[in-house]
Amino acid sequence: MYGNPVPSTATVGTTKGNHIEHLLSYSSGRGSFWFSRILRKEGRQMQKYNSFLVLDFEATCEKGSTIEPQEIIEFPCIKVNGQTCAIEDTFHQYVKPKENPILTPFCIELTGIIQDMVQNQPYFEERFIQFQQWVERNGSWKPDQKSIFVTCGDWDLQVMLPKQCKQVNMDIPCEMRRWINVKKAFAAATGYFPRGIIDMLTKLNLQHEGRLHSGIDDCHNIVRILKALMDMGYILEETSSLKMNK
Repeated sequence: MYGNPVPSTATVGTTKGNHIEHLLSYSSGRGSFWFSRILRKEGRQMQKYNSFLVLDFEATCEKGSTIEPQEIIEFPCIKVNGQTCAIEDTFHQYVKPKENPILTPFCIELTGIIQDMVQNQPYFEERFIQFQQWVERNGSWKPDQKSIFVTCGDWDLQVMLPKQCKQVNMDIPCEMRRWINVKKAFAAATGYFPRGIIDMLTKLNLQHEGRLHSGIDDCHNIVRILKALMDMGYILEETSSLKMNK
């Protein structure tokens, strides 16, 4: 959700070669480790996962301070094929905040979520059960399927979900305790640690689509980043995990 947006001056890349050439301009020279690594990995490789579950929460917020307790208000997740990055299923629901039910003007301006979009929606407890049922239905958590969540940053699954689940006394499924932080994956693939979604798209020579800090739009843009990394031959691996007693 959170990042430092930068103006996008990129043009739409039309081929895998455009992505790689654009990324190489950010490496430290044609003899560098990162340059050689990209060349060695050029071309799509077999990924380790059957599917990626791209997730990006939006939550209650206020300018210059943190609302306590902070609560999830948009819950989007896109299931994509682990080899082709084609979208296979989508979960997208809004959530009514319980403790601070009135959205702040700053939150509305940042996310584009207005009061009417959350007013008559279920609380998090019901939405979280619906989400887990959705994942079960689409087969992502079957024993013979290897899937992993993907986020932009560690905030969603390391901070926000644990806080929200603690508030309502719900357990976090073990499948949601490990994930790929696409910013860390991008850094491993290119040698450059990005500031956020727009920064990654710019360096991939792709235009940003939709609204920044719209959860579902952010998910779609993360999918595009994943696909670009896969096209250049990068093998996506777990970057982050949550250690909890439950």
